[in-house]
Amino acid sequence: MGAGEELAASYTSLTLVFVAVLLTGLNIYPKLAKYAGAGSVVPITGFANSVAAPAVEYKKEGQVFGIGCKIFTIAGPVILYGIFSSWVLGVIYYILMELGVV
Repeated sequence: MGAGEELAASYTSLTLVFVAVLLTGLNIYPKLAKYAGAGSVVPITGFANSVAAPAVEYKKEGQVFGIGCKIFTIAGPVILYGIFSSWVLGVIYYILMELGVV
């Protein structure tokens, strides 16, 4: 369609996230996950589902105490430890660079 490789990859990722969130909102994703098994929880669609599912589930409790407080109940630890581990590895890499090892 005329897009370069990098742009096509971005559009593909964006489409996968959008479809996963849409299917979660329509309550179709759980049925798909039951049918497809582990194939439906590949990192990008599984993460989109883990953020969207609590938002749909807790919307009855309101914007702040429902969605705002509960949206990252599943995905929050993944984000936290992902950022923390990348920070630790960055510090280790920096120290190794200063020592001339890397």
